[in-house]
Amino acid sequence: MPEITDYTAKGLYKRLLSYSLRYWPLFATSLIALVFAAVTEPLFASLMKPLIDENFSGERTEMAKWLPVIIIVLFLIRGLATYINEYCSAKLAGLVVHDLRFDMLSRILRFPNSYFVEQPAGKIISTVSTNVDAVTEAGFNIITVLIRDGAIVIGLMAILLYTNWQLTLICFAILPLIAIGVSVAAKRLNRFAHSAQTSHADLVQSISEVIGAQKIIKIYGAQQVETDRFMKSADEIMKSRVKLVATSAANSAIVQWILAAAVAAVVYFAGILAESDSMTAGDFASFMTAMMMLLAPVKRLTNINQQLQKGLAAADNVFRVVDRSVENSSGTHTTDRALGYIEFNKVGLTFPGAEAPTLVDINLWVKPGQTVGIVGVSGGGKSTLINLLPRFLDPTSGVVKLDSVDLKQWDLQCLRRQIAVVTQESHLLNDTVRNNIAYGEMRGASDEAILNAARMANALPFIEKLENGLDTVLGDNGLRLSGGQRQRISIARAFLKNAPILILDEATSALDSEAEREVQEDMERLRHGRTTLVIAHRLSTLTTADFIIVLDQGKLIEQGTHQELLARQGKYQYLHSIQNQSTSLSTD
Repeated sequence: MPEITDYTAKGLYKRLLSYSLRYWPLFATSLIALVFAAVTEPLFASLMKPLIDENFSGERTEMAKWLPVIIIVLFLIRGLATYINEYCSAKLAGLVVHDLRFDMLSRILRFPNSYFVEQPAGKIISTVSTNVDAVTEAGFNIITVLIRDGAIVIGLMAILLYTNWQLTLICFAILPLIAIGVSVAAKRLNRFAHSAQTSHADLVQSISEVIGAQKIIKIYGAQQVETDRFMKSADEIMKSRVKLVATSAANSAIVQWILAAAVAAVVYFAGILAESDSMTAGDFASFMTAMMMLLAPVKRLTNINQQLQKGLAAADNVFRVVDRSVENSSGTHTTDRALGYIEFNKVGLTFPGAEAPTLVDINLWVKPGQTVGIVGVSGGGKSTLINLLPRFLDPTSGVVKLDSVDLKQWDLQCLRRQIAVVTQESHLLNDTVRNNIAYGEMRGASDEAILNAARMANALPFIEKLENGLDTVLGDNGLRLSGGQRQRISIARAFLKNAPILILDEATSALDSEAEREVQEDMERLRHGRTTLVIAHRLSTLTTADFIIVLDQGKLIEQGTHQELLARQGKYQYLHSIQNQSTSLSTD
C-alpha cells in the first residue's frame, strides 16, 4: 500500500466515502430517499399560498379541494423516504464499521513489534472500537445533514425568491455573518475534539491496566491511587466535552440571534409591502412558513461543525493506523520444512534512542536437532536474541540465517511456519479446547491429530474429564484450568504445529516444582528432533541441553555444556551456585 499522508478534512472524508462506495447500491438508495424526504418540506411551504388565498377568498376553487389530499400524499412520501433512508444508512454504516475494523485489525497484526512497545494496549483498543464508531457516526450524520438540510435550504430559498425577491435579499444578507461565526468556531471545535479523543484513549488504557492488575492493586492498597488516576482522565474528557458543547452552543446561539433579527426585519418590511398591495396574505404566509422552516435546517447545518470536528479527530486516528508501515516482508525464499540450521553472525541490535546496544557482536551456530540453553541476568538480551529468529526484531548489524539463508530473504509467513513457541504465558483464548490447540493455520486439523497432540503433551487425561471434552470453552486466558494444564495446552499446540524449530521462553518459570517437573517431561518429548532454543530461569532444566550460552549486557560471554561451564568457574557457575543456595534455603 502506498503511503498516504492526506489527513486534511477533504482527504479524510474522501477516504471514508471510498468505504461507502463499496456498497454503492445501498449508498445511492439512501441518498435518493434522502432527497425525496427533503423535497417534501419546501413543497409543503409552497402550498401555504393556495391554501390561504383560495380557501379564504370567499370562493373555493378546484385546487383548494385537492389540497388535503396533496398534503397527505406529501407526508406519505416523506415517511416512506425517511424509512428507506434510515434503514439503508444503518445497514451501510454497519458495513463500513465492519470493513474499517477489519482493515485496522488486519493491519495492526502486521505491525512490527516496536508498535506494541510504543502504543499502550488501551489506546489501540480505543482506536479500533470507539474511534471507528465515532468516524462512521459522524460521517453518516454529516452526509445526512448536508444533503437533506442542504436540499431543504435550497428549496426553501427558491420559494422565498419566487414569492418576494426583495425580502429574500434580507435573508441573503445574513449569510456572511453566519459563515464568519462557523469558521471561528471550527478551529476551537477541532482542538477540543482532538483533546477529547486523546483523553478517551487514556481512560480506556487506565481501565485496561486496572482490570489486569486488580490483585496487585488490592494487595498494595492502591485503590485510591488508581481511582485518582482514572478520575484525572475522566476529568480531562469532561472538560474537553464541556468546551466542545459550550463552543457549539455559543455558535448556535449567535446564528439563531442573527436569524431572529432577519425574521424581524422581514416582518417589518412585509407589512410595508402589504400596505401597497404588493403581497397577498397567501404570499406572506408562504414566505413566513418557508422562512420559519428554514431555521431548523440552518441550525442543524451550523451545529454540524461539532460533529465534523469530532469525526475528523477520530478519522485522523483511524487512518493513521491503517496507513502505518507494516513489517518488512519482501523476502521470497520458501520451503515446505526447514532443516533447522541457525546462524548468528556478528549480530548486534540497538533500539532507537537507547544509549547502549542490547546485543553486541553475537556469534552462534546451532545444528539441526540441537538444543541450546540461553541464560543470563534480567536485561541481558535473552528475549531480544530469540525475537530475532521469527523476525519480531531485525538486527542493526550482522546477519541471522536459517539454513544458510538470511532471514530477510525468507518469505515472512513461511519463516514463521517453521517456528513453534511456548512461553511463560500460555495465551489461551476464550474458546474451546479444540480451537486453542488447533490455532491459526491449524484450524483445519482433524480431531485425531488434535487428540494425538494432546496425548503427546500429556493433556488428554484432564481434557477427557472436562464437561464437553474438546468442545469445552476455557474462559478468559484459560481461567478454568490450572497453570500446568494451561501450559500443556500450549505444548499440545506446538506438537500439532510440528515445526522444525522450537522456542521455549521461560515456559515453566510460573509453575510450582511438581508441575514444572511434569511439564518438563512433556517438553523433553516436544524438543526431540527439533532445533530448540530455551530461555530458562531454573538452570537445572538445562542439564540435557547440547550446549548453553551465557549473555551479559548483550554480549555472549560463555558457551559450553552444563558441566563444562560449571568447571570454568565463570558467570554460569556463579548463577548456578546462587540458585543452589536459594533452593537449599527454601527446603530447610
